[in-house]
Amino acid sequence: MDVSVETTGAIGRKMTVKVPAEQLDGAVAARLKRLARTAKIPGFRPGKIPMKVIESRFADQALAEAADEIISSSYMEAINGESLDAAGPPSIEPKNLTRGEDLEFIANFEVFPEVPRTDIRDMPIERQTCEVVDDDIDRTIETLREQRTTYEAAEKASEEGDRVLIDFEGRVDGEVFEGGEAKDYPVVLGKGALLPEFESGVTGARAGEEVTVQLTFPEDYPGAQVAGKAAEFKISVKEVGAPKVPEIDEDFVRTFGVEDGSESAFRQEIRTSLERERDQRARSQVRQAVLEALMKDNEFEAPSALVDEEINRSIMAVRQQLEQQGLPHDAPIDRANYLDEAYRRVRLGLAMHGVVKRLEIKPDADRVRERVEEMGSTYSDPEQFVRWYFEDKSRLAQIESVIIEEQAIDALLDEASITDTTVSFEEFMRPPAPATVAAEDEKSDAE
Repeated sequence: MDVSVETTGAIGRKMTVKVPAEQLDGAVAARLKRLARTAKIPGFRPGKIPMKVIESRFADQALAEAADEIISSSYMEAINGESLDAAGPPSIEPKNLTRGEDLEFIANFEVFPEVPRTDIRDMPIERQTCEVVDDDIDRTIETLREQRTTYEAAEKASEEGDRVLIDFEGRVDGEVFEGGEAKDYPVVLGKGALLPEFESGVTGARAGEEVTVQLTFPEDYPGAQVAGKAAEFKISVKEVGAPKVPEIDEDFVRTFGVEDGSESAFRQEIRTSLERERDQRARSQVRQAVLEALMKDNEFEAPSALVDEEINRSIMAVRQQLEQQGLPHDAPIDRANYLDEAYRRVRLGLAMHGVVKRLEIKPDADRVRERVEEMGSTYSDPEQFVRWYFEDKSRLAQIESVIIEEQAIDALLDEASITDTTVSFEEFMRPPAPATVAAEDEKSDAE
């Protein structure tokens, strides 16, 4: 077999392969012999068909099948012989598929790129730390109380914090618009769920009163058919409900699974939960900082086959989500919308793969078990959850992949220049600015 390879780009390769004619002829002849034993042709008994008849009837089929098999096997042999690490399947272009002549084909493919840098040595990393204090627990308890607020009908004018039950009908240019009317619609005043003019018109009204509100929808209002237009709403207030926030008593505490109903045990449960959230966020923040440092000025191409696979996964996830929501999920999706994100994810995965390879990282068994036990701690039977996870190697491999990445992150941190900053828990848990959300959501495959 004769093999020649041309470089067509940073990661592009064009490989020309020639296979001796006798190998193709032998494979075709073997196929024709097998066909002769099983073929059914009117006028001939099975297994007694003359080879000339078999040749005339099945020569093209045998040639095509033999060529496909030889191309597949010789491509892999050539790839291994040339020590090429192909990223994805090749595009095959047959050049000569004639019996009695050398089989020749061209394979165009991409190889995995060389990642220029797989370390963040001496690069600055800021790491935030915080402690959970009593004020954080108090604030969480107040939030839980508000979430369990009930409302009792009251003979009074509505005010901020009250829940009003209303019917309304909205018109634009004298016509009721789509979504502009509702019956028994609950609104908690002061939550900003409605346009300010609408909520202002309802505030101060009593049950049984009717109110008319004039307003203009914002230009960027989600409902395009009414955006920027003037509207009139006729509102009927059916009930005013005064809020009743539950007391922190044994019954309230037990609703959160704290069996003894004591406030001290409840506070400890909240502290543990907040510390778990903090640790998860800390891992996320450090991971993001390390990944940004790793990718900074670290330029290399991503194989298109891997990018296509990533786009396919994203589109599949979107379709599954739409299906779960009962929404149409078979409509065409523009792949270009996912290209940039897929390209980033693939490059990040390749960089992390380079880190893992350089440091020869294997999953730490103790960390894997600790992570599974941590995940199972929120279930009613943690031990059963842990057994279930360890029973399936594919399930466990998902956790091992996460742990490998965390070990790689830890190793990279050892190389970096770290500055620790202490902040409050509230500041630490504050959502990131919109500009960084997409980047923080990036995932990588560390295996």
